[in-house]
Amino acid sequence: MTKHEHRGPAWSAHSKARVIPMAEERLDSRDLFTDSRVITIAHGAQTYQLRLTAQDKLILTK
Repeated sequence: MTKHEHRGPAWSAHSKARVIPMAEERLDSRDLFTDSRVITIAHGAQTYQLRLTAQDKLILTK
């Protein structure tokens, strides 16, 4: 498998946690948006939402 080839996320057998493959500090957005079009990100005391739009763009909001 090449470094840019897509593998997909791995699911933990004991929880709903996913392991997202990362190569050279890079994630594939297809692995992030497998179940929904919105992801909540905790960054310190702040919460952000990363959304995948109908036009296949990403929007990060606080």
